[in-house]
Amino acid sequence: MNSWLILGPGGMVAVGVLSVVYWFRRSHAALRFFLFGGAVWAVSVAPKFLMDYTVTPQFSTWLLGSSLGMMGFLAVMGLYVGLRTGLFECGASYVAFARTSLGGASPDDATAFGVGFGATEAIILAVPSLMQMVAFLSNPGLLDMLPPEQRAYLLGQLSAPTWVVLAPIMERAFTLLAHLFSALLVYASVRLGRPGLFIWSVAYKSALDAAVPYLQWYLSTSTNPASVYLVEVWVVFFGVVGLLGSIRLRSELREWAPE
Repeated sequence: MNSWLILGPGGMVAVGVLSVVYWFRRSHAALRFFLFGGAVWAVSVAPKFLMDYTVTPQFSTWLLGSSLGMMGFLAVMGLYVGLRTGLFECGASYVAFARTSLGGASPDDATAFGVGFGATEAIILAVPSLMQMVAFLSNPGLLDMLPPEQRAYLLGQLSAPTWVVLAPIMERAFTLLAHLFSALLVYASVRLGRPGLFIWSVAYKSALDAAVPYLQWYLSTSTNPASVYLVEVWVVFFGVVGLLGSIRLRSELREWAPE
């Protein structure tokens, strides 16, 4: 087993924590805005988890049995996954900005909300992997208690080369930037009275997640270890767009409401 692999989930947690620390020190935004962002993330993903245990498996099975073929299946699933993310996550953010005390937030506070949203996701997604790796690395004998197939699979994962650890860290860092931009688009839509910005937020997030089914399929069929970085190109692109978009949007918001 490669003990250095723990840097992957550990780095994901660090992305979440350090992003909050950075923006808190720079803006002095109240911690409640970061927490609000985290709470809205939890609310927005709850229906997605429920769908994954109910309608999604049945829908996926039905699509696989259709005449669409694998590429058609991945295209339809991408549309389903993307729109689900865009509507639930942006919709929850819209309700938060339009129907709660968050509606009076400053642009810096809205940024803290977006950072908290993305940071919470980074930490929550990392914790199970981190705990699992700590358990197996500290007590390798636990692997012997698993069924042979599951044991072989986990040993393969725990023996991956060290250079793969940057992939999940990159993914969380650039995804956090995407969450931030999406949150600012929703905030600006509410505060500036521009519904089109909310539509752009939904479209942006939907496009980001629409590639997930294809990228997961690609990883499952690829034998090239470097594939873990190739699939991150999509996330990096949207993260860079999110960073540049956030800078431009914050500039526009400062003109509207100087900080």
